[in-house]
Amino acid sequence: MYVSLIRPEKLEPTELDSFLEKGWFRLGANIFTTSFLTFKDTLYDAFWLRVNLNLFSLSKSQKEIFKKSQRFKVEVKPFEITNEKRELFQDYRESLTFEPARYLENILTDSFGVFNTYDVCFYDNNRLVACGVFDLGETSAEGIVSFFAPEYKKYSFGKALVLHKIEFCKQQGMTWFYPGYVVPGYARFDYKLDIDKENSEYYDITFGEWRNTNTLNIQQQPLFQMHAALQHLESIIHSVGFEEFKLKKYRFFDISLDGDYNQYNLLTYPYIIHCFSNSGLEEVIIVYDTFQKTFKLLVCHKAFQITIPYQEDYFAEYLIKESRMVFESNNPFTFSFGLSEILKRSSVK
Repeated sequence: MYVSLIRPEKLEPTELDSFLEKGWFRLGANIFTTSFLTFKDTLYDAFWLRVNLNLFSLSKSQKEIFKKSQRFKVEVKPFEITNEKRELFQDYRESLTFEPARYLENILTDSFGVFNTYDVCFYDNNRLVACGVFDLGETSAEGIVSFFAPEYKKYSFGKALVLHKIEFCKQQGMTWFYPGYVVPGYARFDYKLDIDKENSEYYDITFGEWRNTNTLNIQQQPLFQMHAALQHLESIIHSVGFEEFKLKKYRFFDISLDGDYNQYNLLTYPYIIHCFSNSGLEEVIIVYDTFQKTFKLLVCHKAFQITIPYQEDYFAEYLIKESRMVFESNNPFTFSFGLSEILKRSSVK
């Protein structure tokens, strides 16, 4: 699956390490993973990052940032939400040009104590001016959020907090620091690549491997491959008479990240070829599985009807889940031929 969410009742440090190593990350009290994100109605690949702490050392510019932050009182301790942190987060939130979580609790809800969470705080005299939150595993840590007083922007607190998190983790003998995801083509997250370009790795979900970020080729990644494969197939099946079968974005590929829908095992493909409604309860679609490199003809159950304005390029009338796979092939021409034969026999129904 390209999108998934789990709510663990308990999470040992080694279990957090294992999740992080497989491209998962914290979301509130949950652990989640996603391969794709949507910003301003545009789909992007998302890549999880990690920094090798055994190889990390401060660059010249990072040393200067680190030095500037030392004029403040710095504390690293187990995290707790306080009114002071809530107010600081709201001040920080109002200064941004994008809209993050509304409240600090939306990011850090952990009422069951699942995560071993710490923060690094900067104080100007007795005033809290910056806070960075991170979770500790046994050999790795994940950076969750950083926020600071907007009037202290000149101190580069966003970068300074990350560096202090990393230095603390190195002192604890940890191997990996996971700062979250980057989204090539969407610059808001590019700062994470500047932590240590030479010693950072991205998670290649297709092969289940971590690779140096210098080797990242977006045309070899799932979103580009999926769209290109389905676009090619669409042209083939149109040429044999199925012009009504249309390549569309599936609006709700990531709906499973909402805890209310996670239990339904809904479809996680961001692109589909919509064929037709098979009945009042079913839709027939084609997807391209980038893990198996294969086209699949699926009959999907209409789990929930959605009432939003119609958009030509989207399938957004229903939340759907796979009921059964009718046919698959890794060759678009073989798939097109098989599709024709199956529909002639009306076997889909």
